[in-house]
Amino acid sequence: MKRLLIALLILALAAPVLADQNPNLAIFLNTAADGTGENEVCPAVNETFDVYVCFDRFGDGGGMLGAAFMFVRTFAGFKLVQMNLLPGLDFGDVEIDGWAITAGANCQYPDVTGILVGGMCTYLYLGAPGTITIIPHPIDGNSAADCDNLLDFWCVASVASHGFEGNFGVCMPPPDGDCEPIVAVEDATWGGIKALYR
Repeated sequence: MKRLLIALLILALAAPVLADQNPNLAIFLNTAADGTGENEVCPAVNETFDVYVCFDRFGDGGGMLGAAFMFVRTFAGFKLVQMNLLPGLDFGDVEIDGWAITAGANCQYPDVTGILVGGMCTYLYLGAPGTITIIPHPIDGNSAADCDNLLDFWCVASVASHGFEGNFGVCMPPPDGDCEPIVAVEDATWGGIKALYR
C-alpha cells in the first residue's frame, strides 16, 4: 500500500511535466454530432434533445486516448442516455460521479475541422430553463490522455478562445468557459533574440 501511495504521489507531482501533445486541449458542448451546431437550445416542454461532448485544439498531430469530466445540470429535466462515442470503455455517470471516456487501444484523432466528438447525452426538458456546466471529474480532475498516453489537461471553450462558450444553455445563455486564446509565437533564431538586448 505504501508503494502505491508513493507511486501516486510521484505521478501527481510529475503531472505538469508529462503534458505533451495537447497543451491547449479544449472541451465544449454542442447540439450537432460533428461539433458544428449550437451551444444553446430551447426545446418544447417534454421534448428531448442531444448534447455532444466535443474536444478541440489538439496541436500539431495530436490525438486523444480518453478524458474525464463531469456535468452540473441546472435546468428541469432528466438525463435519459449517455453514450461514449469513442471505441473504448466508459465509466461513471456524468452528473453523479463523473464520466471517464476511453478510446481503447487505438488513438482517436480530430476530423478535418480539428474537432473530436467523444460522447453524447440525451436529455428530457421539463420546462424550467437552466444550464449544463462542465467541471473537473471529482477524482481525475480536468485530465485527458494523449496518444503517447501522457497526461494533458482540458479547459472549457470560451468566447476569447473559440468565439462561443463551451458550456450549454437550455432556454438561456450558457455560463462562461475558461479557455484563454492561444498566443501565436513568432519563429526566431538565438542570434535574433540576442540582438534585441545589445
